[in-house]
Amino acid sequence: MRRVRRTGLVAIACVALLAAGASGYGDRALSALRAPAWDLDIGLAMDVIGVAPGMVVGEAGAGDGYFTLPMARRVGAAGAVYANDISRRALDQLASSARRERIENIHIVEGDVADPRFPRRDLELVVIVHAFHDFSQPVEWLRNVKQYLRPGATVAIIDRDPGQGAEAHFWPRERIVRYAGEAGFEPTTIVDSISRHLIIVITPRP
Repeated sequence: MRRVRRTGLVAIACVALLAAGASGYGDRALSALRAPAWDLDIGLAMDVIGVAPGMVVGEAGAGDGYFTLPMARRVGAAGAVYANDISRRALDQLASSARRERIENIHIVEGDVADPRFPRRDLELVVIVHAFHDFSQPVEWLRNVKQYLRPGATVAIIDRDPGQGAEAHFWPRERIVRYAGEAGFEPTTIVDSISRHLIIVITPRP
């Protein structure tokens, strides 16, 4: 498993960027530095949650495309990624990155704190990466996302694991599973062996 170490150069560069006035979730330079700090093996994570060529996938909290761009490459031209966020600035940055990298299967979706507002009701998978812990209405959001899923579809929550040293504001698995249960989901897969992350895959109860 490939792991990227956080280095002093990353920390120094982050301080320099902030001193220069770089800010906002959609800032490309900060995004490039954030990836090593997050230290997620994206390819292996996609394997675990079942991202495959030709899939139609939604992503919530897509931000500036940390997970979106690799996932769009994985699903390929026959698939599609509907990238959702509540930040217009982040989505504009993602759209710019997709154009620059000539990725044409990403569709931008501006959502609400309680509803992703995906334009389709046949998504095979919805992914939330490094974002669920910031949701202000997680249970209501999960209830609303059901309407966009085809039968048998899943939701995958991927986040830093406080049980493996992540900061306290990240949510432990018990809290995530509890919210999922309140929204009418049940866990089908829980993996904590990739890059000190939690991967929790849930599906709506029948």
